Amino acid sequence: MERPTLRQLEYMAAVARHGTFGAAAGAVHVSQPAMSAQIAELEQRLGVTLFERDRNGARLTVDGETILVAARTVLDDVDRLVELAASQADDLVGALHIGVIPTMAPYLLPPVVREVTRRYPRAELHLVEARTSDLVVSIETGELDIGLLAMPVPEVGPLLSVADLAKDPFVLALPEGHPYAGRARLPQSALASIPMLLLEEGHCLRSHAQAACSIIGASPLGSIQATSLPAACQMVAAGVGGTLLPASAIEVETRPGSGLTTRRLRRPEPYRQVSLVWRARAGRSEQYAMLADALRGPISDACALPT
Repeated sequence: MERPTLRQLEYMAAVARHGTFGAAAGAVHVSQPAMSAQIAELEQRLGVTLFERDRNGARLTVDGETILVAARTVLDDVDRLVELAASQADDLVGALHIGVIPTMAPYLLPPVVREVTRRYPRAELHLVEARTSDLVVSIETGELDIGLLAMPVPEVGPLLSVADLAKDPFVLALPEGHPYAGRARLPQSALASIPMLLLEEGHCLRSHAQAACSIIGASPLGSIQATSLPAACQMVAAGVGGTLLPASAIEVETRPGSGLTTRRLRRPEPYRQVSLVWRARAGRSEQYAMLADALRGPISDACALPT
C-alpha cells in the first residue's frame, strides 16, 4: 500500500471540517478539482471510501471517521515536530562532540565547558583531545562537531567554517633566578642568546613557536624537544633554556612553586590565533556560529596577559 501524503491528510481534514469540497479548497487555497483529485487518490491509496458525496456536500463515512482520527494525530505530531525544531533553533540540544588540541585543553577547556553548560544546559558534552591533523579529519568526517584549534592550519579547507575567538600572545618562560628574570621586557639582543625549547614534531604549537622565534630573533634549541607543553615548562625550570608560553597557559604552568618566571616580549608580540572550527554544511552550523560568539569573551579573558 502506498503511503498517503501529509497534504492529502490535510485536505481530508479540511473537507471534514468545512463539509464541502469547494469550501475546503478555498480554505487551503487550491482549486476544487485539485482538492477532489487529491481526496480520490487518498481513497485509492488507503482502499476505503472516506466521504459520501451528494449535491449537499460531503459527509464522512464510518471508515472515514476512523481514518480522520488517525490523520489528525499524524498532523498534530508533525505540528509538534515543527514547533520543537523552532524552539531549538537557537539552542544546542543533545550530544555535542568537541575536539581540542593538547596545548589548549588544560587551559581553555574549562572556560569553554563553563560557557557551554551555562548557555546550553541540554547539551551533552563529549570531549576529545588530539593533535590538529587528527581533529581536522574527525571534524570533516562528522565524528566531531566542533574543534578548538590554533590557526592557521594548512589542513583546514573550504569544507570547514572558521570563527576566530581570540589572540593568545606568547611570553618567554625562564627558570627562576635567570639573569634576565628581573627584566620587564627583554631587548631583541637578549633573545638571541637564549636557546628556545620547542615541542616535538606533530604539535602545531611547534610551528607557531618557530614562527615566533623568527620574529623575535630567538634560536630554537637543537636536538632537545619536549613531548608536551607541561614537559617543556618542567625542562625549562630545570635549566634547559627557555620556551615560548601562550598567555592562556601562564596561570597553570607558572603557578607558585613551578620554578618558572615569565617576561613579555617586545612589540609586536607574537601570538597564536584561537579559533572554533566546524563543518560548513553541518545541520547546526548556525548554532555553532552563535556558540563562537558566546565563547569570544571567555576565551579572550583566558588569553589575556597578566597586568
